Amino acid sequence: MRRTSNLFACALALLASSCKKDEPPQEAPKPATPEPEVDSLRVAEGDPPVDGPVPPETSMVFFGVEGSLYPLACYDAAKKALLSGEPCLAMVPAGAEVRVASEDAEYNKVAGERAEPHCLIGSGKNVAVAVEGITEGASFFYGVWPRSTMKLVKPVDRDSTSPRATQLGSDEVTKLSAAVKAKGGSVGDELRAHQVAEVDLDGQGKPDKVYSVFVPDPSISEQYRWSGLFLAPEGNLDGLVFIAQSKSKRDVFEVRGTVDLDGDGQRELWTRMVFEEGAGDRIVTFQDGKPKAVGDWSCGAGV
Repeated sequence: MRRTSNLFACALALLASSCKKDEPPQEAPKPATPEPEVDSLRVAEGDPPVDGPVPPETSMVFFGVEGSLYPLACYDAAKKALLSGEPCLAMVPAGAEVRVASEDAEYNKVAGERAEPHCLIGSGKNVAVAVEGITEGASFFYGVWPRSTMKLVKPVDRDSTSPRATQLGSDEVTKLSAAVKAKGGSVGDELRAHQVAEVDLDGQGKPDKVYSVFVPDPSISEQYRWSGLFLAPEGNLDGLVFIAQSKSKRDVFEVRGTVDLDGDGQRELWTRMVFEEGAGDRIVTFQDGKPKAVGDWSCGAGV
């Protein structure tokens, strides 16, 4: 009797299981995707901005980076004058805090003793300021003292030397060719642009254009029939202002940015001469629309 009951129970169980609907197989739960950490998405942000005085309330030194801080120009608040060279070095004692910048970050550093810049290595000229760690990590390319004056520096768009930016229109070629010829250059159909950059020198919101142009020498590599730098105020090609030209015909020019050294609202132009062996920088100010260099080219360039 017990055996019959067991068989009957088994039959009922089989019948019940056959009446159930087929159910789709359950997928294993996917592991939760962790949210990305905010810090991992950030470009190196550097140290936070520094508040404090700016010219004309304070003096200011603007540096290029040559393995150390090489002063390009400065403002002496007591003399109300733009200066270069030794007077700029004298403003920054060892232990003073400076601020240095790469393309995407700024950092606070401490100035050391006088140093020989890398571009003058072996010359014995201690015409720069040593800064610990300036050649490590980020690629720093300018600096200021005091730190609060960093807000007065505006680098140009890094895309300004790209093929897209340097395509000249027919009107630009015509007007620039005439300006080159007026400076003794031979153009033909070979005028090219190394850089076309927009800046705003008077702060009125109407961009000025800087043109670095050259005429290649087909017979000598890395040499030019003519090379120079022009400013088109507010983009006016009929009012081109000549800034510089190569004496050796082995250089091309760039504008790296602007800086308002004396806080008068009229920005100075940070220019650069580039040649096969190196480069040098120089600050150019404009008085009544005419360019005037503040000091010589850094690193002995242009000699």
